[in-house]
Amino acid sequence: MKTMLKVGLVAALSFAASTAFEQNVQAQSAAPAMNVLIGNATAGDTQAEANDKFAELLTKYSNDRFKASARHGQSLGSNAQMISALQAGSIHGMVFPAGFLSTVVPDMALFDLPFLLPGAPAKITAFAAQSKAAAKMMELAEQKGIHVIGFHGIGPQSFLTKFPVDKLADIQGKKFRIIPSPPRVGAYQDWGAVARPMELGEVYTSLQQGALDGMENPPDVMFKMKLYEVATYYTITEHFAFVSNVIVSKRWFDGLPKELQDVVIKAGKDTIVWADAAYTASQDSSLEALKKSITVTTMPAAELQKMKDLTRKGVWERFKQDPQKGPVVKLLEEDVARFNKM
Repeated sequence: MKTMLKVGLVAALSFAASTAFEQNVQAQSAAPAMNVLIGNATAGDTQAEANDKFAELLTKYSNDRFKASARHGQSLGSNAQMISALQAGSIHGMVFPAGFLSTVVPDMALFDLPFLLPGAPAKITAFAAQSKAAAKMMELAEQKGIHVIGFHGIGPQSFLTKFPVDKLADIQGKKFRIIPSPPRVGAYQDWGAVARPMELGEVYTSLQQGALDGMENPPDVMFKMKLYEVATYYTITEHFAFVSNVIVSKRWFDGLPKELQDVVIKAGKDTIVWADAAYTASQDSSLEALKKSITVTTMPAAELQKMKDLTRKGVWERFKQDPQKGPVVKLLEEDVARFNKM
């Protein structure tokens, strides 16, 4: 009799536990999807498509537990405002150039040292993947409430101007839009030009009205955002290369269950793979389209060497001597030496 009672009790407890588990699974399945906001400042370019891809994969890999959407064209604010919102957890993710994070994580700007990175998107991604400096930057970002999933290449940057550029002297005294990154400001100082940090959404009108004389960006931004309509000379220099980061809010990420954290990481890493192919195709096709629309030339090698020499003696040396940034600059130089042997 006692045995029967024990068996009955065990069966009852097992049934109750099984029922509770099924109810919990059903509750999770029935729970409303978590809205996930991905913020982006650009519109209609490959960066916007990369943000859309990240949102798409977050939704797909979570089996719709996430309902992710990307908002473009600064509809959620400027880059600075979106970064602040991401730290607070009200924006959940962003895919955009790493240099914009330099206002929060100063060492992130060191990717913007002139003539540091290879120009091809996939090569930039490969460089960042083996970079000890990049790993250090990720640690520093984490301390600021930003979880960096990884980096990928966007492409090489050259000059788009309202005037022809055949030599270094042509840009001296001219006003160029840059992202707010100290190495970029320093490089333009070395070259004798005037750096004007500015949000991308303001550039078209500023070029049109004469507040700017030129800007720098990869071909796809120039073409897809129609900036070539107001500045008709593109001079290939590849003096900088854009590296982008896939980031999420640490506050939001840390609050997710492990299985959804894994989803976020996988979605971010697969976005990076997608971005390599997308940016490679976009930069190539956009450059060809620019050649059909405006004057495209290449800076003579001797003039390009002048630019390199000035920045090696200038901004590079200043950052190497900086007590805080110098160690990361050294890591970058070691990264370059190691990458060139691969």
